[in-house]
Amino acid sequence: MLSMVARALRSLLPLPSWWTVSRHMEKRVSSLLDVGCGQGGPIDYVRSRRRLFAVGVDTFLPYLRGHLDRGTYEGLVRCDVRHLPFGAATFDVVFCGEVLEHLEEAEGREFLASMECVARRQVILTTPVGRCDQHAYDGNEYQAHRSAWTPSALRGLGYRVRGSGLRGFSGLIARENSPLPELLRLLANAVWMVATPFSYFLPEIGGGMVCVKQVQPLTAAEGKGLPRLKHRAGAGGSGRR
Repeated sequence: MLSMVARALRSLLPLPSWWTVSRHMEKRVSSLLDVGCGQGGPIDYVRSRRRLFAVGVDTFLPYLRGHLDRGTYEGLVRCDVRHLPFGAATFDVVFCGEVLEHLEEAEGREFLASMECVARRQVILTTPVGRCDQHAYDGNEYQAHRSAWTPSALRGLGYRVRGSGLRGFSGLIARENSPLPELLRLLANAVWMVATPFSYFLPEIGGGMVCVKQVQPLTAAEGKGLPRLKHRAGAGGSGRR
């Protein structure tokens, strides 16, 4: 119950990561690919504020079945996020929430490049700042964290970065991996919310970050010269939530 209250408060107060995602998404976009859609969360918040044709991608079948039952997306694809089965410039926005850290660093860089290929306008992602240990849960081995990313690393790849929360608190606030009892976890969530107006502008002190990259639209001729990414089901891809 307390975790539901904390999650609701984080989504309603100014400057949570979901608010930042929605704010930095171009107003004219009409299609979105949610890569590593997990159990949902950000997409519900974004779609409550704008109309979008959205497709969810994940490798973990129970998560996809949950979205199918709820009708979260117009389409669902089961695949390895490292091998997205979409052509160049297929979606206006490619969103990736809490997935990048689930890949090894070299894989993560290739993954970013593949999302930038699929996007027409923007790539938007969220990820912890620095190392945030997380074990597998939900019977999903891909929930374990395998890499750490910093604001400077993402800026170096052409992303604008905004922060949220407080460094060191990422592993304390989520029900799935927090070592704290419920009341202390609620307190950690309160600290996260209080810190966010500061870490928004100073993401280096934040616990999480929202990273946005404007993608140069490809012409039809340029798109034809790019290889179609291959589908390989059954590995990698579950993220947040």
